[in-house]
Order: sequence, then structure tokens, then C-alpha cells
Amino acid sequence: MPRSLLFVPANVERFVRKAPETGADAVVLDLEDSVPEGAKDDARARLGRAADEIRSRSGQLLAVRVNSVGTAHFRDDVRAAAEAGIEVLVLPKCDGPEDLVRMREVSSEVGATFRVIALIESPRGVLAAHAIASEEGVVGLAFGKYDFALSMGALPSSNLNVLVPKSLVAIAAKARGLLALDTPYAALNDPEGLRAEALEAKSLGYDGKFAVHPAQVPLINEVFSPSEEDVRWAEMVVDVLDRARKTGRASAELQGTMVDEVHYRIAKRVLEMRAAHSGSESVK
Repeated sequence: MPRSLLFVPANVERFVRKAPETGADAVVLDLEDSVPEGAKDDARARLGRAADEIRSRSGQLLAVRVNSVGTAHFRDDVRAAAEAGIEVLVLPKCDGPEDLVRMREVSSEVGATFRVIALIESPRGVLAAHAIASEEGVVGLAFGKYDFALSMGALPSSNLNVLVPKSLVAIAAKARGLLALDTPYAALNDPEGLRAEALEAKSLGYDGKFAVHPAQVPLINEVFSPSEEDVRWAEMVVDVLDRARKTGRASAELQGTMVDEVHYRIAKRVLEMRAAHSGSESVK
């Protein structure tokens, strides 16, 4: 389960070379917003070499963000991703199931099958989030704050105006057992702002967050990993309930709080997450 997903423009070789050293759980080679219109062809041409560079040096999950279904670049992007051996696509501006249907059609035409992270960035997409999550091949939903604010005629300076749609996207993802991934944080020199936004996303059920700069990766990994305090609590819950069960009880008191089966399951999940990320900053 990726905590941090770093966007890397596929046409900038020095950024690609640095990506395996960042500690990001996933690298998303970008063909969309970080690539100027006049450099799209060059980015596609470089995609295979970029993917090989990352594969040869790390075990990071590798994905490609293509341009949206309605653009002239979409088909060529999907073909380039297939030729580069990519298995995961980030599909931006996903407004409904019809976009996933079109993506599967184009994927079939180029002889490929992809897992998809659907990036929801509009009111229409938010309202269709459950239907999008139910489509074949979708493994995660991501929320895009900045394009959503644009479509609402709002400024992205506050998280209050996106709290409801952000929550709805997470709920739709979890209802289908999918990943929920949060929007990038655009301010590069504001670690406290990044931490606050990441903690808010975690509290809403998000599993991880996109990054636009390597310096953001360690903090994102930290926030979306169990803290030492979380682990100690989980170990105590498992211990006290294991002992309670041996005496025929299904609940127990822990530091003045009653804990039972649901706490046990949460504690087990915390310990599983800790084990999954222990000793490695990459998702193998």
C-alpha cells in the first residue's frame, strides 16, 4: 500500500535519475500537467527509458499519469505506457464510468491491460465516485483539490471548501475496498502545512498522498505510517484482549477505556501496517 506517490515529469532526465533515491513508495512518471504541451511527444519517447531506469535501481511501484480521455494525447499516452511495460495508470479528470470504459477500449486496442487509479477532480467526478470505484480495473481513487477548486470557482487556499468532496471520494474508495489517495500539496517550503493536510487526509481515511517534490516524501511516509505511540497502543490492545479471551471475555479495560473486537481489529491493522513498512522505504 503506497503512502507516498511522487510525480516525476517523464521528459526531465535528472528528475528521473533522482527518483529511486527519494524513498517514495511509488513513482508516477507524468505525461500530463508537469509536461508542457510542446514537450508531450518527447516525454512519450523518453517514457520507456525512464521506466527502465527506475526499475533497474529500485523496487518502487511504477505508474504513469496519462493525459485525460478527452485530449488528443490520450491514445498516444496509453500506447507509450503499454510499450514501456507499465501496469498502473493514473487517469486524471475522471468524470464518470464512461472514461474508464474508453480507457479499457484504448488499452485493448494497444494490447494492454492496466490497473487504474482514477483521479477525481470535478463536481461531476465526485458525484460519480462510487460508480467510478465500481469499474473493472480500478484499484484506487485520488482526489485533486486544485482542479476541483477551479471547477467550483473557488480558491484552493483553504481545505474547508473541499472537505465534503474529499470525504466523499474516500468513502467511495473504502466502500469498494480500494486505495484512497490525497491531492498533492503545492507549497514546497511549508512542511507544517503539508503535515497538517496529510494528517487531515489520514483522519478522513486516506491511505497516502501524492508528492510534487522529493523533499515532501519523508514527511508523507511518516504521517501515513503508524507512530510509535500507535504501535504501543496496538500492542497493549492485542495483549489485553488475548488475555481476556482466555478467560471467556470479549472485552477488557485498558487505561480506563473499554476495548473489544473492533479495537482488536484496528490494533491488528496497525501492527500489519508497521510490519509492511518496517525496514524499507519502498513498496516491493
